[in-house]
Amino acid sequence: MDMGQIIGDAFKYPVSNWKRLLILGVIVLITQILIEIAIGYGRVSGLPYYLLIPALIAVFLTMGYQLRTIATSIIGENEPPEFNDWTKMFLDGLRVFITSIAYGIIPTIILIMGFIMLFTGSYGLGVIILIVGAILFIILGIISVMAISNMAYYNEIGAAFKFGEIKERIESIGWLEYIVMLILLAIIYIILLVVASVVMIIPYAGLVLACLIIYPFIYLFLYRAIGLIYKETVEDEGESIQYESKDLPETEEPT
Repeated sequence: MDMGQIIGDAFKYPVSNWKRLLILGVIVLITQILIEIAIGYGRVSGLPYYLLIPALIAVFLTMGYQLRTIATSIIGENEPPEFNDWTKMFLDGLRVFITSIAYGIIPTIILIMGFIMLFTGSYGLGVIILIVGAILFIILGIISVMAISNMAYYNEIGAAFKFGEIKERIESIGWLEYIVMLILLAIIYIILLVVASVVMIIPYAGLVLACLIIYPFIYLFLYRAIGLIYKETVEDEGESIQYESKDLPETEEPT
């Protein structure tokens, strides 16, 4: 499957099951409303800040569903996964969060050091540190996409740190082709985010439409494409997808 086929499949994927798209949309909408209430009224009364707790739970559920989307895409499912086993979905989201933090913490610290150098007057050294931090951030970001996919495939967080295997999977695609794929996905992702931002300008209805349909569409599109890219590495190596993915959540048979 070439990149054109992957993108075409990923665009059709979110609307292959409108019910699940809308369920994800409800979670995204609730998250956004809770955050806006907490931020908007928290300064008046401290109570709304407690709404950030259920908002955070909803965020982890969304991240867990994104991981499930990658996993079910790898095993060949053609519809968004079922919403079941919410506790596991929350824990999966927590695993995605921890993995993202692990991959991003070092470059983030380096970038902070660079800004501190700039603010203290060490402009030359500060710029060098910022460049190093930015390059490292990009490199680890590229690797983390495959790492999270590897975690989805094996259904365990340790798989996100099997650096040798992750390297081999990227090499099976080709570093250049893999990076070009991610750049293309990033461009489409940004365009879709711009569309969502424009829609959000519409009072009230824009927020509902963007959160209920557009943002869930973006998430499902992106993680479907990522799952299909990873699937290429499995098929290239002739591995047994069913065997490795035996612990993935079951999905309903299409009717």
